[in-house]
Amino acid sequence: MSKLICFANNNFISLSEAALPMGDLGVQRGYGIFDFLRVSNNSPLYWDDHLERFFHSAKEMRLPVGLLKEDIKNIISQLLQKNKLLHSSIRILLSGGISPDGYQIVTPNLVIVQQPLIPPSDQINEKGYILASYPHQRQMPHVKTTDYLMAIWLQPWLKERGADDVLYQQNGIVSECPRSNFFIVTKENKIVTPGRNILQGITRKQVLRLAVANGMIVEERDISLEDIRLAKEAFIASSTKRIVPVMQVDDKVFAPCTKESVTTLLYDLLFHKEKETVAFLS
Repeated sequence: MSKLICFANNNFISLSEAALPMGDLGVQRGYGIFDFLRVSNNSPLYWDDHLERFFHSAKEMRLPVGLLKEDIKNIISQLLQKNKLLHSSIRILLSGGISPDGYQIVTPNLVIVQQPLIPPSDQINEKGYILASYPHQRQMPHVKTTDYLMAIWLQPWLKERGADDVLYQQNGIVSECPRSNFFIVTKENKIVTPGRNILQGITRKQVLRLAVANGMIVEERDISLEDIRLAKEAFIASSTKRIVPVMQVDDKVFAPCTKESVTTLLYDLLFHKEKETVAFLS
């Protein structure tokens, strides 16, 4: 790990030497954004989508990036050459920068880190996740900020309930998990996912496109806890996991995921789409 190279302070340096100053707003106030993408066979997956979201988050948080998208692509390409990791992750972090009064944004600090990452399996994990719902709505949910306060604070609570992750809800309407988007499959085989008060996930985008392209009915709308109780399947999606079936939400238990499940079909479609993307980029 100490031999890995990252980009910080406008230079390529050892990851072990990278640090944010104590006066940075990211340290002082937790003010910053990031994006996270997966690298498969040395090919950065969907990096145009990730960079588009990164620049959107920066704009919304009033953080000037100081570089163009092509500049960041070039930096990532150099990291791939320097670190020579077949499967990895790229984290692009933009913190608030060193502030004269601990409150005002001046010049943000940009850090880009590549680290090893075990890729998800070629086949779906049929065991699935247990989710516990909790009343919470993230601030500025359309922005990928570094604020994971509630998610981290809830870890002991989740362990007590034997849950793998939390599903945020507000007044009975669910939104998302801290690091993944949430979906249900209705008894009519409609794929439904929340359309507001969420982060627009890149894997979510791929799932919806693939579903529509394969003749499935997709709805982006509010999902209530009652909708979950009536659904026949549920799953989450993220860059690191692709798709993971949900076996339980609170007291609602879903039937085991099988080869005929809509969730499995979507996983297979997403897996093959990824392989095609990697082959095209290679």
